[in-house]
Amino acid sequence: MRHGTVGILTTNHYDPDGQRMVYGGAERYGIELSKLLVELGFKVKWWQIGSGWIREIIPGVPIVSVPVQESPLQTFPQLNQIFYQQAMDCDYAIYFVTFLAYPQALPKSISISHGVFWDYPDFDNLLPTEEARQEWRRRLWIALTGVERVVSVDTATINWATATWPGLLHKFVYLPNFVDLGQFKERVQRPASGRLRVLFPRRLTSVRGVNEAVRAAEVLTRRYPDLEFHFVGRGHEERAEQELWQWAASRDRVYYYWVPPHRMPHLYRNVDIVLIPSKSTEGTSLSCLEAMAAGTAVVATWVGGLGNLILDGFNGLLIEPTAKDLIRAIERLRAHPALRRRLGANARKVARHFGLAEWKRRWKSLLDEVLWDETGACLAARPEPPDLGRRTAGHRWTGTVRLAAPPTDAPTGVRG
Repeated sequence: MRHGTVGILTTNHYDPDGQRMVYGGAERYGIELSKLLVELGFKVKWWQIGSGWIREIIPGVPIVSVPVQESPLQTFPQLNQIFYQQAMDCDYAIYFVTFLAYPQALPKSISISHGVFWDYPDFDNLLPTEEARQEWRRRLWIALTGVERVVSVDTATINWATATWPGLLHKFVYLPNFVDLGQFKERVQRPASGRLRVLFPRRLTSVRGVNEAVRAAEVLTRRYPDLEFHFVGRGHEERAEQELWQWAASRDRVYYYWVPPHRMPHLYRNVDIVLIPSKSTEGTSLSCLEAMAAGTAVVATWVGGLGNLILDGFNGLLIEPTAKDLIRAIERLRAHPALRRRLGANARKVARHFGLAEWKRRWKSLLDEVLWDETGACLAARPEPPDLGRRTAGHRWTGTVRLAAPPTDAPTGVRG
């Protein structure tokens, strides 16, 4: 074993039945993190909620499911304890969501915050009493303080935590999300006489602003015959996808379809405006970064970590998370092609600071810091021990050292 084994605990990379992978920003983050750890020489193993099935995150990296149903106070203590026992032979641990480190964190562990997730209105209904809210905060405190470091993809989480518990700043590492600049290249300049394509590349959930985007599409396709809307994303349930498919099929110049992640670069390069109208539970959105890298004009809200990516009027438009403001922003960009081009060009420049290579470098630096053995040697940077072979008295060592489909001119999907 070159560097040891990293155990990673998440809630759902696959659906609990193991039949369908959840395609979202956090899942892509997990895939890239697994790739990086393997590149560095670690063995990696994941755990999640399920019925006992085993799948793979990437080839050679298993994910094991455990049958857990309870989630009292929006935490998973039973899942935590099963992981603590089953991953005890792992050398290091990563808790892929901060609260998964409650009530007990393994030694030499890191947790990840993908953004504030308690800022949507229904969350208050899940903790209906002050006693429940205090207990939830106590559990989050235990989770945050139990690990060596907490990676936060945005500054909103750090600001909330340090305002709630002054003195906690030393636990956090601000490490924003990434974009593969080699894949997401500058958009195609299409003829000005063509239709203006507006893309919503998000999960079909209310917190991602799908209802506001639907309303904007209904209003603006009636007003402007040169606008078309593309909704590209999965729902947590097939029912949501079916409903949106039926709605899009009944309308002119509205399309709903889904493409796998490797086809998204082509899609971004062939649209004009990208909508990131998140209402809550948002970090430094991968969809936002990908749209920026493609040089498209981005309309985003100021929710969560989006303000870490977009400077209003410079590399995108920041709006309130309402359908009214979304409609106004799209109309503004439709009426001013020069503004679209300027925002897109600046977005591409800003995206260069969030490249995948830089994200990997910063993660490796963090691993060097946390995974430091008792002798002072950096485990993440340690080369593989040589195969020393046999040694006999009076002889030198002998052995070998191993060195370490989307639219082009016509849209793909369901035509209304």
